[in-house]
Amino acid sequence: MSLSARIFFGLGAGIVTGLFFGDLVSDLKLIGDIFVKLLQITVLPYIVVSLIAGFGRMQMSQARRLAMRGSLVLLFIWAIALIMIFVAALAFPNLDTASFFSSGSSPQPQQTNLIDLYLPSNIFYSLSNNLVPAVVLFSILMGVALISMEEKSGVLPFFDGLADALVRINTAVVQLTPYGIFAISAAAAGTMTIEEVSRVQVYLVTYVSLALLVTFWIFPGLVAALSGIPYTVVLRTFRDTLVTAFATGNQFVVLPQIAENCKALLRTRGQSGPEIDSAVDIIVPVSFNFPSLGKLLVILFVLFAAWFTDTELAMADRLGLAFNGLFSLFGSINIAVPYMLDSVQVPGDMFQLFLVTGIVVGRFGAMLAALHIIVLSILGTLALAGALQFNLRNLLRYLVFSALALLILVFGLRAYFMAFVPQPPARDTVLANIQLMEPRVDARISTTMPPASATRLAGSRLDHMLGSGVLKVGYRPNNLPCSFLTPEKELVGFDVEMAHILAEDIGVKLEFVPFEFDQLGSMLKSGQIDMAMSCIAGLPDRYAKASFSRAYIDLTLAFIVRDHERHLYDDLEALRLDKDLTIALVSSHYFEPRIRSLLPDAEVVFLEGAEDFFNGNGKGADALLLSAEEGAAYSYRYPQYTVVKARDGTIRIPAVYAVPKGDIETMEFISNWVYLKQKDGTVDRLYDYWMLGGVAESRERRWSVIRDVLGWID
Repeated sequence: MSLSARIFFGLGAGIVTGLFFGDLVSDLKLIGDIFVKLLQITVLPYIVVSLIAGFGRMQMSQARRLAMRGSLVLLFIWAIALIMIFVAALAFPNLDTASFFSSGSSPQPQQTNLIDLYLPSNIFYSLSNNLVPAVVLFSILMGVALISMEEKSGVLPFFDGLADALVRINTAVVQLTPYGIFAISAAAAGTMTIEEVSRVQVYLVTYVSLALLVTFWIFPGLVAALSGIPYTVVLRTFRDTLVTAFATGNQFVVLPQIAENCKALLRTRGQSGPEIDSAVDIIVPVSFNFPSLGKLLVILFVLFAAWFTDTELAMADRLGLAFNGLFSLFGSINIAVPYMLDSVQVPGDMFQLFLVTGIVVGRFGAMLAALHIIVLSILGTLALAGALQFNLRNLLRYLVFSALALLILVFGLRAYFMAFVPQPPARDTVLANIQLMEPRVDARISTTMPPASATRLAGSRLDHMLGSGVLKVGYRPNNLPCSFLTPEKELVGFDVEMAHILAEDIGVKLEFVPFEFDQLGSMLKSGQIDMAMSCIAGLPDRYAKASFSRAYIDLTLAFIVRDHERHLYDDLEALRLDKDLTIALVSSHYFEPRIRSLLPDAEVVFLEGAEDFFNGNGKGADALLLSAEEGAAYSYRYPQYTVVKARDGTIRIPAVYAVPKGDIETMEFISNWVYLKQKDGTVDRLYDYWMLGGVAESRERRWSVIRDVLGWID
């Protein structure tokens, strides 16, 4: 049995094992990690010795010719890749409304020190930290220095011997590939959930389909058309390498295999000798540092993210994305993707979705990156030798077949998506399925404001609640995530759940009545509501209308802004220079003088509710000053917006419950009850559920045959 067959057998056996045993085999990931580390043993040393020896054997004129012709081949490959990416994006179907994705805490992309990444000031530091570009630059400098040395015949055999020894080590480790692949695939199949895949099937199916087309026709066919080597020979030569790159999800570990396979394939074309071997030994490690097709395909994700969030991209935006995206991908993908999302004004929360999709597409990306290095090495070496073939008939046939295959792919995918991808929910149904954390007491919910009343209910409101057996709680209907009505007219939210708990604790029935801030004082005085519970900030100007309990949570002051403008609000000095800035406040005037002091040229407008800022009634406001906790919920419903914490989250405001003004007994009772709920953990549990999106909830076990079908284990 060939190595490729054994690798595929190991891959299939691993998937079956993972599906059967589920997360019970998650520990096999350790074996997979050990296998990948074994493959990595020879890679960096191989890059060093192959580059030094490769350049050292060349003449300066040959090195210049290689750089020039190799660059032209690389640009040609990039052009083909970008055309395919933008054509493939045409497969995305037309939907009536955008989909939604947000997260309570988007991960921040890890920053890379570009100086350390590219400049080998300490080569031992670069080697120990896997800084491949710096290692490559050091090796190139050493190799170029050898070109001009007269006495180098005694040095080059040493590097050639080391390279041969490293290849032998790598070849031995590669024989373990079926076992390593089994462990990797079993752990992945046993832990990956269906939900992680199903949400973004449009992107995943398009990516995988395009990757398969490129792997099995576009790039092998290109090599065959320009080299004269039969298509089947090209594909068969690199079969094992591509399978290994796919299964490990790492193209770095197969660089030595790629170099040896390239030399073997070129020998079938009659191209061999020191100059050919040197060219391959140079191109393979050098090309690893340039954006490969595996990297370029993240541009497809940016196009998908624009479609996913209903962001319109003009032709100029697409051209800019192609140009800027290419150059941004010289660095880390985790830095390039947020940059590209910002450049086309797509919500930055999509970056987290990109990380989720990496679970699936990462292996295809590694395979494509390995294929990119192969194509560049073969065509670049043939270009150096002047051996590229430009047979018009072969090229036309290749172009016609490629164009037809790409068109069939696009129209086939589009038809599939239109038939099987459901329409996204309407905007007002986002968060519609959220329920109270636990079943609570039945409550009567009024959705209309009661008429104004000038009466005054005498006595302590606590006595009135206990005597009547009814607790009337005022709420704001669109105050995410504290109190809001679902499309089914279910009232949910943090403070709604707190009201249920209060009614349970004092043994009374519960009634909810909507209120607005301008009527809060009169409604409390008249007894239309006994208290108000709806994330009310305990600000001084509100004490004229009511008395307030002690704070039950501290809210973080934040700006709610367009996602692509979030960086503007990190710099107060830059904001002061904006003469056209308009900031919206909800009901309270407390922050108005502070805003005017910090931003004297900014216009301040007042909104009755936060929802007005998002539904077109924001009075032209550029930013809404609100709590970060409330803003996070709104940014989930309106993903084009995001939360920027004021002064890095250092400004906190207390959330309190309102009771009738001057009712000391009720105020003290509610304050003591709040203290009890803080101490018994109720407030923390509800905060995790409502403010942090349930992040504290335990993850469900992965489905498996042994547990969910056979029932052999619990």
